[in-house]
Amino acid sequence: MTTAIKLPILLTVLASLMLAGNISAAEIKIGVVDRSTLLQQSPQAQAATKQMEQKFGSRGKALMAQQNKIKELQDQINRNGAVMSAAQLQNLENQLDSLQQDFRSKQDDFQADVNTQRNQELGELQGAIDTAAQKFAKAQKYNLIIDKGVTYYADNTVDVTDQVLSQMKRDFKAQAGKPSGSGN
Repeated sequence: MTTAIKLPILLTVLASLMLAGNISAAEIKIGVVDRSTLLQQSPQAQAATKQMEQKFGSRGKALMAQQNKIKELQDQINRNGAVMSAAQLQNLENQLDSLQQDFRSKQDDFQADVNTQRNQELGELQGAIDTAAQKFAKAQKYNLIIDKGVTYYADNTVDVTDQVLSQMKRDFKAQAGKPSGSGN
């Protein structure tokens, strides 16, 4: 949902809350959360980053090594190509072409795998943010928690990012204490 669509919905919700006879404007408790801060600083985000590094680090290093080998072969052809026989030069160029094709294929597969995993991790992380914000809002009796990305202005008194981050830390610790086979 785009910001242009979210803003009218938000305004409608706010107007409905204020028009409802049982809630006055003074009783409405609104908080703002900076999702980008939570996506960077939460322990869930740090764990996801570490997991991505563990899962893809060795493949990334292997690709870099292969890229260096390609560069060395290109340099060798550039330096010594003029003094090589035609057969030697053709052999090196064939090796270079083969290495480059293999590299591109492996790089494409690697990038596709990284993107798939990143999207999965991001989805789980956004779910954790939503859950923590909802828990915090219910516990602290907030009527509305909104993402800073859809507001034009909010003073610091309504920013509850640190409190939601604390909730995420508690949730992470609680989840870490559960046996891994217990499900989510």
